[in-house]
Amino acid sequence: MNVNRANEHFFRRMLRAILPLLVWLLHFIFCYGLAAAQCTPAGMRPGGPDRTAMGIATVVALAVLAWLVWRGRGVLAQPSRTGLWQWTAFLFAALSLVAVSWNSVGILLVDGCA
Repeated sequence: MNVNRANEHFFRRMLRAILPLLVWLLHFIFCYGLAAAQCTPAGMRPGGPDRTAMGIATVVALAVLAWLVWRGRGVLAQPSRTGLWQWTAFLFAALSLVAVSWNSVGILLVDGCA
């Protein structure tokens, strides 16, 4: 097997495994960064951070993560035929789905900038 081909498979598998964590990271940075930017004294926005933008980002992140969980559901159907990469991708997708949901609760409960 060619070394470059083996590296290509490794990085593709690794990206598939950490993709849910990247979605979670981007959602977290976008939502909390937007809230922080809009709640600074220079960027103070009446009514608090823009909930519409955060809601759209949350729905998109949840949809992507739900799709990744759905795609990895075969891990549960045939556990003996799956490897570490598939289990990692599935568990990270499920964890990230819960994490994005949990992060969104705090954003939705904030009434304004204090």
